[in-house]
Amino acid sequence: MVLIVGNEPEVVGADLRAGKLACPHCEADLRPWGSARLRTTRLAVGVERHQPRRGRCRGCKKTSVLLAERFFARRVDEAALIGEALFAKATGSGQRAAAARTGRARETVRNWFARFGHRAAELSRHFLAWALALDARLHEVSPQGSGFADAVEALALAARAASICFSPKPVWSWASRMTAGGLLANTTWPYPAPP
Repeated sequence: MVLIVGNEPEVVGADLRAGKLACPHCEADLRPWGSARLRTTRLAVGVERHQPRRGRCRGCKKTSVLLAERFFARRVDEAALIGEALFAKATGSGQRAAAARTGRARETVRNWFARFGHRAAELSRHFLAWALALDARLHEVSPQGSGFADAVEALALAARAASICFSPKPVWSWASRMTAGGLLANTTWPYPAPP
């Protein structure tokens, strides 16, 4: 299981040692349990090697990988880069244009579009639930012309509401948090419910 945490490893480590992180399985506190495998993540420019921490639950004894919100689970590219391509598609760009814009292979971008598009209706409902839970003033959401664009719009509304309620963060960091890292998961992924 993946637990999305903040981007500052020192803060995450301190929170883990202090028992401030809750198990995604049972809500008991997590304690340090080594590290996950070394990951290489492609950034907009260059790569980053990092090794996420692991936590073990005091209650159910299950382990979780603590993944920074800048990333999506099981993806080699950073969330902001993937998000840039998804936004380009929602605003009318095709695979080639989005691939050129992000510096990624067309096949990679096509895979991102397919994964997001396959779950667009589910993602739209999920992000709208978050937006409505966090912003009582939100009444109607205008259709954007496609299920894909509707899901990106719902995500943007939810991220805006979360930034106002909690703290300002990039849209794709909120997307990672609101989907437990599984925005582009190719399996059933347990999205956390809004508060």
